[in-house]
Amino acid sequence: MADGLSRDSWHEIRRQLDAPLFAAIRAAANELPVDEWPSLDALNSMAERRGLCNSYGRPIVFAPPIVNGGAMHYETLIAERGTIPTRDNRHDLFNALQWLSCPKLKSAINAGHVFLMQRDLTHGAKARSTPRDVLTMFDESGVIVVSEDTALLRMIRDFRWRELFVSRRCDVVNNMRFLLVGHGLLEKSVAPFIGLTAKAMLLAQPIDSDLDAAAANWLASSVNLASSRNLAPLPLLGIPGWDVRNEMPAFYENASYFCAGYRR
Repeated sequence: MADGLSRDSWHEIRRQLDAPLFAAIRAAANELPVDEWPSLDALNSMAERRGLCNSYGRPIVFAPPIVNGGAMHYETLIAERGTIPTRDNRHDLFNALQWLSCPKLKSAINAGHVFLMQRDLTHGAKARSTPRDVLTMFDESGVIVVSEDTALLRMIRDFRWRELFVSRRCDVVNNMRFLLVGHGLLEKSVAPFIGLTAKAMLLAQPIDSDLDAAAANWLASSVNLASSRNLAPLPLLGIPGWDVRNEMPAFYENASYFCAGYRR
């Protein structure tokens, strides 16, 4: 099997699924066969059961990558055919689980890329635009953070980690919800490490909201995509319950992880 993947590799991932880091994709992952690396057939059966479609109404199909790259851009292929090239590795498995778990979000990312590529082509742009960079950052490393308490959200924006996670810890536990959805960061979370940092979408709304739909709506706004600073850095292992070490206030004294502001 490619990349040394095996039944044991899949078991390693499944052993982690109860951790809060994997809440977004847990239900979908638990539907897959237990004793073998998930096949395209298994992923496509789940997609069919869910009636999974892209923003253009085309059914989603996970397929082998096109040999030699092919002429059609990855995002265009998804938009026009519903086909998602899926390699036999962890990264693409988490991408598939992201589609199966957050279809509105993933469809919005795909539609946004296609629209922006067409717009940039019309205007003769030679470099990838900032809005596309924001879409990619969230796709790979996004976490949705929701609370009706805007003061708590502001603490993330202002890098006030000790105040948020120590002084207001009970409020964070009771009045905030965190959902890691970026497939690249989900892959890294199989072996979490100090430094694991997400790009946070901050939503001021009830914690029981439909976060898939809310994230899709946020990404549809050109204002939100205008700057990468609209996604706030969030050290994931500082979230209460996401790492046993953060039960001790001294954990937040690591200034290289819990930075006081942007590095540049």
